[in-house]
Amino acid sequence: MIFLLMGVIMTVLVYAEEKKTKEELYIRDLPNGAKLIVKPRKDTSAVALHVWFRVGSVYEKHDEKGMAHFLEHMLFNGSEKYRYGEMDMVIESLGGNINAGTSKDFTYYHIEIAKPYWKQALEVLYQLTMKPLLDEKMIEKEKPIVIEELRRGKDNPTTVLWETFEKTAYKVSPYRFPVIGFEETISRFTRESLLSFYRNFYQPKNMAIVVVGNVDPSEVERFVIRTFGTVEGRKVPKVQTPSEPDRLENRFVKITDPRIQKAYWVIAWNAPPAGKTDYYSMVIFDEIVGDGRTSVFYRELKEKGIVYSFFTGDLGRPRDNLYVISATFDPARYEEVKGKVLEILTMTYENLSQQDVSLAKNKAINSRIFEQEKVESEAHDIGYSYTVLRNLDFYRYYENNLSRVRRVDVMRFFERYIMDKTYVEVLMVPGEKK
Repeated sequence: MIFLLMGVIMTVLVYAEEKKTKEELYIRDLPNGAKLIVKPRKDTSAVALHVWFRVGSVYEKHDEKGMAHFLEHMLFNGSEKYRYGEMDMVIESLGGNINAGTSKDFTYYHIEIAKPYWKQALEVLYQLTMKPLLDEKMIEKEKPIVIEELRRGKDNPTTVLWETFEKTAYKVSPYRFPVIGFEETISRFTRESLLSFYRNFYQPKNMAIVVVGNVDPSEVERFVIRTFGTVEGRKVPKVQTPSEPDRLENRFVKITDPRIQKAYWVIAWNAPPAGKTDYYSMVIFDEIVGDGRTSVFYRELKEKGIVYSFFTGDLGRPRDNLYVISATFDPARYEEVKGKVLEILTMTYENLSQQDVSLAKNKAINSRIFEQEKVESEAHDIGYSYTVLRNLDFYRYYENNLSRVRRVDVMRFFERYIMDKTYVEVLMVPGEKK
């Protein structure tokens, strides 16, 4: 009990310091509508530079499916200043890393680099995102590359599993479509259609520049004004993204695949949107049942050999969010695994103690603090909070909101979202080889 108390005290002390530093964000609105967010950190010699756009696959029209992802590929194919491949060479020669990611809700481009080279890195990101050539020949060159990526994904059983799961979970919401799109839409992309999509969403009023690391915020602002600040801001088109209606009954889909030897299983319930009050209660519940070697699932499923592996967690979505449990196991044990999972969820709710909640909060808060020691993780959290959730308080007060969760809040989450509620289930089992 003494050790538990000391752990809680240490978390409170660390959290108090963390809260103080998190409030020291340097935020500026550029005249053209771009948002600049700088988190200066003197405890590191690294700098993370991110450019985030509020656009992903859910923003695409039907004939644009896959366009957000395709544009991510295209932006690396040359800019006004850099030829194809030169941006990667510049950053790698300076010892940095450059990459990008497209999701259903956002697209971001990022570089992690040593302090002396942050200006070169930010210049590359400016050229990459604001000055791409989008050359017609390169577009035609890129199409078969992306289509091949799509086909390779179909050759991966887990990709098939998750695409089937999302098509089963969502019947109206655009979350049902894969980020990579479809072969028939990708093959029809033109330079005109790509430019139209790019001009609509890759522009100052739809973006945030996030810098975390050992930098002078005023110096960063001056550099950003000379680069990103020169781009014209335009009105961002409003995209209607219909919400998923209430699910009236459980949904179950069973698929077979001759390439696998074990069963892959996913089950999910509706979940609170990321950042809402119930969301933090869900995080604590998930910490208890599914996070790490001390979780109930690890003790009752993994250690006892009932499953080979498992995962729990939500999809982090601002709407139509889901709480997911997935596992792999011997196909013959499906009924046993499902029964055991549902039993564990109910038993956790019925036997939940204040000590369980306190330990889970302590663990979740410390995990978050340690993760944000990395500049790239903190930059990602800031970009996600502003771009996807449109609320920097998610980043600022995440630990504080976790610390306020009570036992009754965790129980209320279970009652509102899990207990006697409908769920979506997909089971993939081995099939006969042809």
